[in-house]
Amino acid sequence: MPLQIQPVNTKADLDAFLQVPYRIYRDDPNYVFPLLGEMKHFLNPDKNPFFQHAETALWLAVRDGQVIGRIAAAVDRYNNEHWDEKTGFFGFYEVDDDPEAAADLLETARFWIASRGMEIMRGPGCFTSNHDWYGLQVGGKFSRPVVGMPYNPRYYERHFEDFGLTGAKDLFAWDIRTGGQLPPKMQKLIDRILARPGLKIRPFDMKRFFDEASIVRELYNACWSENWGFIPLDDAEFAYMAKDMKSMVDADFLLIAEMDGKPIGFSLTIPDFNQALQPLRGKLYPFGWLKFLLAKRRIRYARTLLMGVLPEYRKLGVDMALVYRTMQYAFSIGVTSGECSWILADNVPMNRILEGYGADCYKTYRVYERTV
Repeated sequence: MPLQIQPVNTKADLDAFLQVPYRIYRDDPNYVFPLLGEMKHFLNPDKNPFFQHAETALWLAVRDGQVIGRIAAAVDRYNNEHWDEKTGFFGFYEVDDDPEAAADLLETARFWIASRGMEIMRGPGCFTSNHDWYGLQVGGKFSRPVVGMPYNPRYYERHFEDFGLTGAKDLFAWDIRTGGQLPPKMQKLIDRILARPGLKIRPFDMKRFFDEASIVRELYNACWSENWGFIPLDDAEFAYMAKDMKSMVDADFLLIAEMDGKPIGFSLTIPDFNQALQPLRGKLYPFGWLKFLLAKRRIRYARTLLMGVLPEYRKLGVDMALVYRTMQYAFSIGVTSGECSWILADNVPMNRILEGYGADCYKTYRVYERTV
């Protein structure tokens, strides 16, 4: 039978869409299957506020009655208004190493994006830069990904290049394993920063969690607004993203920096839940929850996924102090190492800070684009 690209219209179609990774990664020891219930929730327009400002579509590649691949596309009004551009995103890309299927899936997404008046096709992601799995790993150590970061077969890079997609931006992941000790010169610098009059770095007040989350959302939108890939978050989306964090993360991993009582920066770090999720293969029931809770206690790795400082305070070393306080708390609870990701390859100041901490730039991801 010839290859067919079919839209996802029914519950059965969506189930088939979510099952594709079980085909692609069935023998891959590094892949972490996402929780199926969470993915259904994420893709439900009635539950995910992303769909209030974005249009999306999903497709399956079917050959000989078997689903061999999938892709999604999205047009996000927030992105295009902020950057005054006409960009559509593609993502959820998974497929056999089948050149025809790869080309047809990408062409289907391209045509859909172009038909909505867009001029650029960018990805891969889930759906945009505000979501998990953004970018394609193209270099470094192809090991188990940390929570929220992508993992992919090496042949996807060839699929994208054959389709005419080119690199738009590289993203770095840094592995930090300092053992809790800093070089003396670095420690002296940190001590001076923390002693600066008026500077305070405090954990979230968990009793006011969503008020604190709103402060972080405002800081994020102000700190990152000029960064490549930034898309504004509204209160509903930030609350949607933060809801699981409240019960899963220690307050000392969620930091707000203040100067004379004014919030000027933040950092968000979470344990690498992928360590506990990997054995579940995407299923919490009937006994997955118990296995997860038991394994969660043994997590010894973390990911700093967001950090920002208001532009007018960036020369004060606040970002260095946020990294330091996060590391010190992590070591105090037995988390001995972690990842900072993702960092733009051309974010020279942040990359230098991580180098100063002795971190290793151990993975490189690439975001691709082409005109449509």
